[in-house]
Amino acid sequence: MKKQEYILEKQESFQLKHIFECGQCFRWHEQQDGSYIGVIKEGVLQVKKQGETLVFEGVCQGDLKSIVSNYFDLETNYDNMKRKLSQVDEFMKISTHFGEGIRILHQDLWECIISFIISANNNIPRIKKIIERISKEYGKKLEFNGQEYYLFPTPEELAKASVEDLRALRIRIS
Repeated sequence: MKKQEYILEKQESFQLKHIFECGQCFRWHEQQDGSYIGVIKEGVLQVKKQGETLVFEGVCQGDLKSIVSNYFDLETNYDNMKRKLSQVDEFMKISTHFGEGIRILHQDLWECIISFIISANNNIPRIKKIIERISKEYGKKLEFNGQEYYLFPTPEELAKASVEDLRALRIRIS
């Protein structure tokens, strides 16, 4: 995999903190410069917002522009949706303003299912740590900007883990 870059101008309804810290995803981490780095099914991405410009950089399988467009649901007009929803009533108006920069991410279904199971009786920081431990132990390693990252394991990769193996990763199994 080679490093790729994609620049997107004037994308409204795209606030990094709203998207990555709302509890819908667990593999994104804020960097000192305000950007976020995350592991998705296809690879590792870094997203920076510079004024009205978004810069996506990463290593992934496939075309970065297509991956970003799909993952961040760029074909959906969130501004139009917010305008319509804010006309429903005052509560919707306040709600759409509160989460004005959020987007619904098209995450990998397998990772979403496992994350949802892990989320029972756990808080977001703990969920993030558990998912990172599972990925490091059973996922494929990637390198991006001199750092190691791990893809979420496929069902076949995770099937190799026994209940004892998962307990050793401090995963609560009922």
